[in-house]
Amino acid sequence: MSEEMKAIIEAQEAQGKAWHAFKEANDANIVERDTLLDTKLDKINADLDKFEPMNQKLVTAEGQATAMQEQMDRMEAILQRPDLGGGQTDAENKKYLDAFDRVLRLPAQDRNPEDVVLLKTRTNALIKGDDVSAGYLLAPPDMLMEIIKDITEISAFRALATSRTIGGAGLEQPKKTGGTTATRIGEVNTRANTGDLTFALKTILCPEMYTRTEISLQMMEDSEYDLLAEVREDSTDQFAYKEGYEFISGLGAANQAEGILVNGDIGETNSGSATLITADGMMDLWSSLKSGYARNAVFILKRTSIGAVRKLKDDNKQYLWTPGIAGAVPNTILDSLYVEMPDMPSVGSGLYPVAYGDFKRGYIIADKAGVAYQTDYTTGADNGLVVIRGRKRVGGGVRQAEAIKKLKISV
Repeated sequence: MSEEMKAIIEAQEAQGKAWHAFKEANDANIVERDTLLDTKLDKINADLDKFEPMNQKLVTAEGQATAMQEQMDRMEAILQRPDLGGGQTDAENKKYLDAFDRVLRLPAQDRNPEDVVLLKTRTNALIKGDDVSAGYLLAPPDMLMEIIKDITEISAFRALATSRTIGGAGLEQPKKTGGTTATRIGEVNTRANTGDLTFALKTILCPEMYTRTEISLQMMEDSEYDLLAEVREDSTDQFAYKEGYEFISGLGAANQAEGILVNGDIGETNSGSATLITADGMMDLWSSLKSGYARNAVFILKRTSIGAVRKLKDDNKQYLWTPGIAGAVPNTILDSLYVEMPDMPSVGSGLYPVAYGDFKRGYIIADKAGVAYQTDYTTGADNGLVVIRGRKRVGGGVRQAEAIKKLKISV
């Protein structure tokens, strides 16, 4: 048996055991509410959440092979991770890293000289923390060569929608707004006009997003990192985050894309509760979509909402959420695929935590140009600064409102 197949089987067994334990605890909690069972459910939900990134990759068509390879690479990296010290003892490594942590957290005037000497003696590390415009501490060479940063949650909405690259200022697409109808008539009766085709023009503009970042020239010269690449990566993440948010909640004005939750033509169903997602509400949402769209429809919701849906049962006591085969077949809600969407609202009164639809038919994204960067050594030269500017032109809007429905937390 191949290593990949073993990994798939192990993941499937782990998810299956977690799901079985979750159902047992949830069934007991339904019969008699217990705070201890609530805590247990939260812990098992967290275990099941560990499989969601792989499920996300499968649903958004990034590929089973890629998802499995990434998982195997991470495991291999953990198993083969070298020690930090090139033969140093654990105690020496800990002393070294503790010193680096203390130096990192303190301004230059408050640092312990012994900590600074330890770092310089062992690593010849350069410290730029006393440079106000830089504010940067170079990591010791034997530390992992990766800048520590918070995760930017980026929406997968683009993978679900239709994208078009355009050459003009915006995308214009005709949309049929009226048509003819069929009717019965006798053999020799007069045949009146039964309606004419009418069209409107849907226009998606591509306003600009930008970033502007300053870095000291000395920081760039002394750093062991490629800071220009880091700035570009950070800006690209922020562009992706911004557009993902707007595809969900953008105003469709003020140079923003139009969000599906803002578009007034998208229909909605109520959850049946003023505060919660309910099984009836989810089934009403599922059934509200026309069959032609339902064949390719996907639920979108954030991770906390997925955890809430896992607890729901239909009238036949069957759970709405069904585990797939980890790493091969995606999980489903009411036998439909779902995608975690961090930009969707949380569950709350009057909010829309879940949407369901054929987003390729329902939403279109217009890209005027890819992300472009300009490194400017002139503007801030007198102050020892380099300016990096990034820009991107993108827009988006609903083009077929009936292909998408949303769930409102309301009675």
